[in-house]
Amino acid sequence: MYKFRKNKTKIWLLAAGLVITAAFSGCTQEAEQDEKRVIVEQEAPEVDYKLAAVVRGNVVSSTGLRCTYTQYNGENLSFGVSGKLVSKVYVKDGDTVAKGTLLAELSGGSREAEIEQLEYQIKRNQILLEQIDDNENYEISRRWLNKLYDRGFDQTGDIENLQKNNDYTRQDYNDAIAADQRQLNQVKSQVRQSKLYAPIDGIVTIVKKNLEGSTSVRDEVIMQVKDNSECFFSTKIMTYKSAVHEGDQLEMNVVSGPGKGTYKVEPYQIQDWTDQMFFTIVEGAEGVIFNAGDNGTVTVILDSRENVLTLPIEAVHSADDKWYVYVMNDEGSRDVKWIQVGLTGNGLAEITQGLEEGEKVILK
Repeated sequence: MYKFRKNKTKIWLLAAGLVITAAFSGCTQEAEQDEKRVIVEQEAPEVDYKLAAVVRGNVVSSTGLRCTYTQYNGENLSFGVSGKLVSKVYVKDGDTVAKGTLLAELSGGSREAEIEQLEYQIKRNQILLEQIDDNENYEISRRWLNKLYDRGFDQTGDIENLQKNNDYTRQDYNDAIAADQRQLNQVKSQVRQSKLYAPIDGIVTIVKKNLEGSTSVRDEVIMQVKDNSECFFSTKIMTYKSAVHEGDQLEMNVVSGPGKGTYKVEPYQIQDWTDQMFFTIVEGAEGVIFNAGDNGTVTVILDSRENVLTLPIEAVHSADDKWYVYVMNDEGSRDVKWIQVGLTGNGLAEITQGLEEGEKVILK
């Protein structure tokens, strides 16, 4: 602490008393003027300056990335047809669903009776087709036995006609089966396009606003299901992507949820980063539970300087893009000294020119 007391200041106060004499009947009288001078000595208040010395240290420039605990894998869902009414939505944002769960459907999506009828027709014609083969084999065997035992006539021509007629019937059944199968596939396809099922176990994270009662648009993403078995802290702020490298261990402070605290994290699948950055906890999370939506801040190192001259950042000032500090002169007054500053961060400024190690400047 440096104490500085200015010189005593003398303040002169002038008090003047005037005696006025009046001349009456041609008489004049001189008045004697008294002047009284009072000297008051007043001390200026003491000014205490706190000093800081230029020392060597490490300067680290960093930034905080706001991250949210979220699922890594997810599926975007959409209807396969346009122009149909969304008749029912069975889930809302945040619901947990199992694979195969019906999420939403369009009007006309329930065609179970039509599917059942087509499946019955196909099965029936397949059975009839098998019966033709069985009946034909039986009839041919019977006729050859008649010829073998010389029942008095040759039935070879009748067998050929039988086979020809049966071939026509087989073709009819096969055509009917193929037609019904095409129709069945088409109906099932329409049903699939009219219903949305959860493709994976997970959490519904996106549901289009006012979806129920709206009109479907083919391939429009209306819902998302994310896999809750693989969760990471992620951010969509890609500004500092180049400052994060494979294998970096960064500090993260979780500020919400049951897992509040400080942890060590590493980049996850950095080669796949496109519109999001993902971080996985590598230290400090044993037995800790995180919930989807918990927030944390990952500290990313942008630049650093080691063993350089430093001052506390509050001791350094700037004007017109120039840097300066205040120093004490020999008279105990404050002078400006111009300097050059390099990197700033973690409460310190790197001094590159204008000061030497051990010099003291006014902190405040």
